[in-house]
Amino acid sequence: MTQNLQLLKDVLSVPTKTYQEDLMVEFLKNWLTENDIEFHIDEFKNVYATKQESPLIAPDFYFPCVISHTDTVHEIDTINIAEEYLPNAQGETKLSYKAYNDFGHATGIGGDDKCGVFGCLTLLKELPYLKAAFFVSEETGCHGSKKAKEEFFQNVGYAIQFDAPENWMITEKCFGQILFDRDSEFFSTVDEILTEGMDNERMQYMVHPYTDVYALRGKFDFSCINFSIGYYNYHTKNEYVVVEDVFNGIHMGKKMIEKLGYKLHYKEAKIYNQQSRFIF
Repeated sequence: MTQNLQLLKDVLSVPTKTYQEDLMVEFLKNWLTENDIEFHIDEFKNVYATKQESPLIAPDFYFPCVISHTDTVHEIDTINIAEEYLPNAQGETKLSYKAYNDFGHATGIGGDDKCGVFGCLTLLKELPYLKAAFFVSEETGCHGSKKAKEEFFQNVGYAIQFDAPENWMITEKCFGQILFDRDSEFFSTVDEILTEGMDNERMQYMVHPYTDVYALRGKFDFSCINFSIGYYNYHTKNEYVVVEDVFNGIHMGKKMIEKLGYKLHYKEAKIYNQQSRFIF
């Protein structure tokens, strides 16, 4: 897999905050146009992209779909990316990116979820058939993904989101939604890849408050997964991104798609039930 460090820096350099995602949406619009990838921006500023190298696909063909959100919690500010050597979850010092404004103050780099945005763009570039959804305003309640366009997801077979910190977390339950069934081909496939790609001593299936696949699971009949994509100290001004962890997360996502293929990995959609709420 190509490691496009410049694109990672470019994405991380875009200032974006919940309800102020215009600069990131414009960045995505320009990048998708330059790379000749079909896309649509809805009235909420959600961005939907489809990579399809051949117009001829079988009736039973289902697209994999990668997911990220375009907002962060940080105030809009100038972002200058600094290369530093900072610890990963295992205490190893690794090449990392951290953000500072023009006055030298840490601003929060917004790897949550600009690392996910970068992961989606990387896989759109590398894979022949893929859908990607970039949702607005996740940080205050998944507002964009709750309004996800049904027609875009009609031929989606499963969804992979890159929106968990560090390098060892996997979301199994999310705000009352169970993202996948353990007695399924989907789980056995992703579990094998995650077990191979993560630190087995720390790797953990977890209950998380919410991210966009929670909203999708309430609307659509396909399995979902969310896992770590290399951001640390998230939601703080000292947030940073461990480069190796970002690319490892993307690599695992790519391997999942290659093994899960272009078919439906069914899981019945269920509407959120307040009584079944899980809190991380």
